[in-house]
Amino acid sequence: MSDLRTPIKSGFLKSLRVLWFLTKIIIPITFLLHLLQYYDLIEPAAAFCAPVTSWLGLPGETVLPLMLGFWTNFYASLGVVANMSLSARQMTVFALILGICHELPIESAICRSTGLKIYQSILLRLATAFLAGFLLNALYTAMGG
Repeated sequence: MSDLRTPIKSGFLKSLRVLWFLTKIIIPITFLLHLLQYYDLIEPAAAFCAPVTSWLGLPGETVLPLMLGFWTNFYASLGVVANMSLSARQMTVFALILGICHELPIESAICRSTGLKIYQSILLRLATAFLAGFLLNALYTAMGG
């Protein structure tokens, strides 16, 4: 019985550390989002970005979680997008874009070790993400989805 306690305790403690890490990111980001909504600052930014995001089938306000995902991490992005009302189609396009182009500073630094310059890595991933999002949205439109 004592052999079983050690991995359970270890797994539980690791789970608590991950939960604390996510809580430190998601709660402040969610608070900030509600604060921005309260002061009506999201709508002007969303309206400004809407022409670009409409090509992807996304509302303008998805720019905030996309930028958070691009420049920080998935968790900050998920904390914001969880408070939005996106359709399954929009969430799929959003997830595809973010899956291709996330944590740009860290992953571009890693790509540098392969000989790819940081700005090239960032531009390549951004272009690929937006092209893939555009094509997925076009496929959904062509299929009537």
